[in-house]
Amino acid sequence: MNSNNEAFMGYFNDIESFFNKEYKPDRGKSYYSFYELVENAARYDSYVKRKRDDFQILGDLRNFLSHGNQSDLVLVNEESLNLIKAIHEQLLKPKTAFDIKSDDVKFFKETSPLSAVLETIRNTDLTQFPIKDGNGKVIGLLTENGITHWLSQHAHEATVSIGGTLARDILLLDDNKDNFAFIKKDATIYEAEAQFDNQKIDALLVTHSGKNTENLLGIITRFDLVEV
Repeated sequence: MNSNNEAFMGYFNDIESFFNKEYKPDRGKSYYSFYELVENAARYDSYVKRKRDDFQILGDLRNFLSHGNQSDLVLVNEESLNLIKAIHEQLLKPKTAFDIKSDDVKFFKETSPLSAVLETIRNTDLTQFPIKDGNGKVIGLLTENGITHWLSQHAHEATVSIGGTLARDILLLDDNKDNFAFIKKDATIYEAEAQFDNQKIDALLVTHSGKNTENLLGIITRFDLVEV
């Protein structure tokens, strides 16, 4: 058998074994076709759902290679081999929340002055800041929305003084303050994607096991997922 064909079959068998282990339907049958496994997996895994057509193509190609009278007529090209290799990598060894998080996360205490927040915005590209209470628990996400609302409340004033204004004052005005959730560092990028899709949030805060009581390890935005 051609070396590309052998490599393809190796990757394919790994993927099929993974589906049988993780996504085998509970319908009382001992055997399910690869296509049935894909359809069931697509119900739970956003990556499989997105790649359903590619899995169909790979299944068809495997069928050709598995028939003795046809296998010598089929040669897996580099494009097909690269496709199944990439899918194999993403499916069996997916990146985690820790892999894609941004380390450039800055949080403030609820008693931090607004001037400190504005200074950070001026010196960085950051626009989302977890705000912690006195016990170190995140109580909200301060964004440009809150600052804009605060400025609009003072638009009638000849000069605006930020002295005495604290992060918690801005947080009270921020419509996006609750648009965040926690995620454990070992969660896959597909779990992260599902949280964004299901909860309509703007940021995921990464901690060791996804608890608010733990130290922040980083932050994930929708843009981080797009770049993966």
